[in-house]
Amino acid sequence: MTADDYFAIQRLINLYFLLVDEAGFDAAGALFDRAEILYTATGRRIINDGAAVAALMRGFVRLHGPEARPLTRHHSGNLIIESDGDDRAAARCSAIIFQAADDFPLQPIAEASYADRFAKGTGGWYFTHREMALTLTGDLSRHLLRGVNTPA
Repeated sequence: MTADDYFAIQRLINLYFLLVDEAGFDAAGALFDRAEILYTATGRRIINDGAAVAALMRGFVRLHGPEARPLTRHHSGNLIIESDGDDRAAARCSAIIFQAADDFPLQPIAEASYADRFAKGTGGWYFTHREMALTLTGDLSRHLLRGVNTPA
């Protein structure tokens, strides 16, 4: 794996967080058009269906104001990317999710853990698998439309 490969994978992980924070659910979901996603809280799997991922996000994430934004910032850390040959890799990271709203001061509301796998093909690196777990939670009342353990 080259440094360019490492940075391309890092970019994909962080692009997902940026798109979620901007309510770009279609673009965030499209990152998983060739991936299996496992939401560990519910056991739900979505396979090669970015539109289903986007729909799930819309069904869970509360949007605020005329701009319809979640008012969150995902800050990723503890990123570990490991090569599995020239065209395969695995990564793990966590994200602290911060939120602020008019009646809700800036605060961390959750920590999420991600385990990802990637492949490199025509067009570059892409997700092939993601496991997501919401491991620590605070006040999610301004972030979610329903509980994380609620089946979609």
